[in-house]
Amino acid sequence: MKRFYLENTEEYINWIKKDENITERILHIADLACDNTFIFTDKYEMERCTEEVRFDSKIDWNLIPFGDEEWCFAFSRHTFLLNLAKAYALTQDEKYRNAWIRLFEDFYDNTEPGERCWRTLECGIRIENYLRSIEYFNDANPLPSEVMEKLKAVFSFHIEVLKAAHTAFHKLSNWGVLQDHGLLLAAIYLDRKDDIKLALERLEEEVCLQTMNDGIHWEQSAMYHAEVLHALLDSVLAAQRNGIDLSGRLMSKTHLLALGMARNLRPDGRCYLSSDSDEIDFRDMVLEAAVLFRDKELAAIGKGGNDEDFHSSFPLDQSIPEALKKENRSYFFSDTGNAVLSLNDDTALRFHCGLYGSGHGHFDQLHFDLYTKGEVLLTDTGRYTYVDGKERRQLKGAFGHNTIIINDKDMAKMVDSWGIEDFASPVFEDAKIEGPYKYLSAYHLGYMKDGVLPRRSVVTVEDKFVIIIDSVTAAGQYSAKSIFHADEGAVVTQLDDNTLCIQKNGAEIKMFFMKPGKTTLCTFPMSKHYNEMTVSPLIERSFSRLAVTVIALENVTQIEEIDIIKPLSSSIVDKESSCGLLLSDGKDTYTFAFTTDEKPQGGFLLQCGDAECYARVFIKKNNEETVAIKY
Repeated sequence: MKRFYLENTEEYINWIKKDENITERILHIADLACDNTFIFTDKYEMERCTEEVRFDSKIDWNLIPFGDEEWCFAFSRHTFLLNLAKAYALTQDEKYRNAWIRLFEDFYDNTEPGERCWRTLECGIRIENYLRSIEYFNDANPLPSEVMEKLKAVFSFHIEVLKAAHTAFHKLSNWGVLQDHGLLLAAIYLDRKDDIKLALERLEEEVCLQTMNDGIHWEQSAMYHAEVLHALLDSVLAAQRNGIDLSGRLMSKTHLLALGMARNLRPDGRCYLSSDSDEIDFRDMVLEAAVLFRDKELAAIGKGGNDEDFHSSFPLDQSIPEALKKENRSYFFSDTGNAVLSLNDDTALRFHCGLYGSGHGHFDQLHFDLYTKGEVLLTDTGRYTYVDGKERRQLKGAFGHNTIIINDKDMAKMVDSWGIEDFASPVFEDAKIEGPYKYLSAYHLGYMKDGVLPRRSVVTVEDKFVIIIDSVTAAGQYSAKSIFHADEGAVVTQLDDNTLCIQKNGAEIKMFFMKPGKTTLCTFPMSKHYNEMTVSPLIERSFSRLAVTVIALENVTQIEEIDIIKPLSSSIVDKESSCGLLLSDGKDTYTFAFTTDEKPQGGFLLQCGDAECYARVFIKKNNEETVAIKY
């Protein structure tokens, strides 16, 4: 009997029994399924739904409740069958085994390809759920022989359906990898060598097309990056455990994709809400990749990920590579226009100005997230739904992101839930990610039709300050504002016209607006999981040509704007295109200077406080040497 996951599930099930929360969740989903009632709340459900849908009599496998066909697609992946199999292994209660058989047979007796519930993406996904179910039953009480024969027929039929679905769309979409993962699993189970070869050839082609050289999945969604990575890691696992050789390209690209995902995680192991994503802890997947590739960096990032999902594929005593934490954990992903600046073990900033990716991409040029002291305080607002309408457009559009808004208009045109016109072409100018002073600078062309070019620069000052500099170059009149979304549950307090405090669960930052403008506080929709909506604080700051926002991560004893002077002529540099700052936390004092461009009139040398330099961005700490950040 072929094994794909655990040599024996008893150890895992006994471990699960010790966790009341996990056991309760599994039994709840299984009990509902026994009563023809369904929810989708597992960790990796792509479209979660906590609202129960019950069938009083005949099950409609193509039902679209709530006006969202994604419910039907989630239903068709059959995660409820896997929970029924786990429930049986936990309790030995025959009602769960009987319900599994009844629902499995009902689906295949009453549906056929071409219907909504037979979308090929779901065909690929449900194969894994069947294989995992079989192993739970085999170690407790095997399914009847007639059911196993039906399962083999179903696998054979799925192979033919999946083999026929391989267009240019599938090659580049997450669909292709998720489908061909299922094709591989079914072919291994039935020992169909030609189909195994085909599945592996397709997976290699797809992962090479879909993985950028910087390790990011081209669709620009943390969640779909993870779904693709899971399918690939599971394919590697299944192949290795069944003695099947894998190509070097498939292995190296999968490893690269794992590194790309891991390096983009928050310090707590969760993903940022980038594009169409839910907030999920991915450390179990990172740890799986660490085991498969014997990677010490992945082991360090995945530490703490040996949870229910990890141990559903690996024994409790699984050997983990030695964890090796990199000294510099800041990364610039040049191919996709992403950057992660790590300021210390518990503070990180993520920035995006790059690929829009697929229809899962958002209008998030110049967006940044800020995580510190266990909380993400400035954040993306999520996705909520794929149904085209007000909520989808609010969260997907520029107004749902921490960016610059010109003339109260979006940076691109949303045709529908997936389509886009007048794309805001990105230009990532500079990324310096080494040393105590990190620097990012980018702009986009989304407002060029209005004759306006917005640019954002980000400077981090050790692990104490983050300086956000928003500037505008324009041919005519315009209005501009910087918007900042605080996290759900965060408390925003306006201390004065130019100062805010954001607090959540002990984490706190202060925001100082250093240039003239008006601050407006309101709320905005936020969704950390599909089908779940709440609200969060929104901060809007209007400005004319230049906005400078200092975010203090630690205590502040001094923060003030000071002049930038030309020593040769004693002239003061125009403050509408420059900003000098004096920053202190009581221990160290920093003199910082920024100008939007070169200032040749009156001499080339610039002086700010006691710092002198020929550069557009420079900083001096205490009495140390002045550091040129951007010439």
